[in-house]
Amino acid sequence: GPQQSRREKLRGRSHAVRPMTSFPGRGPPGAPIPPPPGVEESGADVRALNRAGGEYLAAGNGVSVGGWRIQTKTTPILGREALEALEARLGTSHLPEMVYGSALELTHLASGTRLHFNAEDALKEWLEEGLPPLKVAAAAEWAKGHKLRFGDERPPPASKPITATTGDGHGGGSGGAGLDSGRDEDTGVGAGTEGKPGWDKTESHEDYDWTFTSPYRGTLDTDPSSAAAREAAAGAAGDVDGAAAAAAWEVSEERVDRSMLMARDPILFFDELTLYESELDDNGEMSMSLKVRVMPRCWFILMRFWMRVDGVLLRLRETRLFCRMTPPPTLPPGLSEEKRAALAASLAANATASGAAAGVVVVRESVRREETFQALAARGAPHLPAQYPDADEAAAVLLAAGGPVDVAYHALKL
Repeated sequence: GPQQSRREKLRGRSHAVRPMTSFPGRGPPGAPIPPPPGVEESGADVRALNRAGGEYLAAGNGVSVGGWRIQTKTTPILGREALEALEARLGTSHLPEMVYGSALELTHLASGTRLHFNAEDALKEWLEEGLPPLKVAAAAEWAKGHKLRFGDERPPPASKPITATTGDGHGGGSGGAGLDSGRDEDTGVGAGTEGKPGWDKTESHEDYDWTFTSPYRGTLDTDPSSAAAREAAAGAAGDVDGAAAAAAWEVSEERVDRSMLMARDPILFFDELTLYESELDDNGEMSMSLKVRVMPRCWFILMRFWMRVDGVLLRLRETRLFCRMTPPPTLPPGLSEEKRAALAASLAANATASGAAAGVVVVRESVRREETFQALAARGAPHLPAQYPDADEAAAVLLAAGGPVDVAYHALKL
C-alpha cells in the first residue's frame, strides 16, 4: 500500500541520511570534526593569511608572509641507500635508529638570509661536540664488578675534551658544558676541528656518544639565488665596495615576546617535524624534533633535543626562535574578498620594504637542562622513567622540578 511504498522510498534514500548524534552539527562518535569555513584541517586560517597579505606556497608546504618565506619538507625514515650516503658524508657508521629527511627553512626575502633545520647538520654538530660516552646503569655495575675482580686493565676510551664555556654571561651554571661550545656561529664548524672523525664500524658504545646529543640550534646561511647573496659574494671577491656583511648571531638582551605568543591570533601555518630519534638500544629514548608556528604578527620555532637514559640521566636542550613580522595592513570595510586580497598584498609589499630598511630581529633563546635520576630523587622531584615519557612531558616536569639550567640569548639583526 502507500505506507509500504513510502518505506521503500525512505530505504532507498537511507544511505544519504546522516547519523544522529548527541551534539547538533557534529558527526558520529570517532568521526573527524570538519574545520569551519576558511580554516584548513591543519588549523591554518586561510582568510587571515589573505588579510595579512600572504599566500600559500604552490607546493602547499608553507607560506610567504611578512617578508618571510617559510616552508617545510616531511619525509619518512631514510632508506638504506640514503643512510649509507649520509654515513659517507658524515664519516661515521654510527647513526640513530631513525633518521628523517624532513627539514624546515625560513628565508628573509629582503636580505636573502636563510635559517634551516635538518638532521644532517644536527648530526654534524653531534660529531663535533664529541661528548664522552655515557654508561648505562647495567654497564656501570658491570664495570665496577670487573674492576674489583680483575683490576682496571682496559685503557680509557679515546674522546675529545669538551671545550665549552658560557662565555656570553647568561649561563646558569649547571656544571655541564655551556651553550657556546667554541663553535663558529657563522659556519657552524667547531673551533679546532680538522676534517671528519673517520670512525669505523668496530667501535662500541664505549667509544662514542651513543645518545647522539647535539648542540644544534639551526643552520644560518644566505639563499644563493637571492640578489643579496650575489652582492655579498661580489663584495667578498673585492668587486663591490661596502657590500653588506653576512648576518651573524650576537649576544643580546632581546627576549622572546611570550605575551604575543599567548595572544589569540589566528594561525597561518603550523607544522611539526622529527629530525631523528632512537630507543637507545632499549636503554631509554632520544629525539630531535621541532615545531613551527606562523601568526600574522610573528613566527615562532621550538626545537628540542630530548634524551632519557633510564635510571641514569635526563637531558633537554631547547632552542626557541622568535621574530616579529610586519603587522597586517588595515583595510577599508566593504571590499570584496578579491579586492581585499589584492590590496593587502600591495600594502604588505610596501610595508616589507620599509621594514627591511628599519631592520628585522630574530631572537634566539637557548636552554639546557641536565639531571641525573639520583639527583632528582634526592630533592624529592619525579625520578621514575615513566614520568618522562616524551619531550613535552619531560620539559614540563623538569621546569616544575626547578633544577639547574643554562640559558643564553642571541639576536640576528637583518
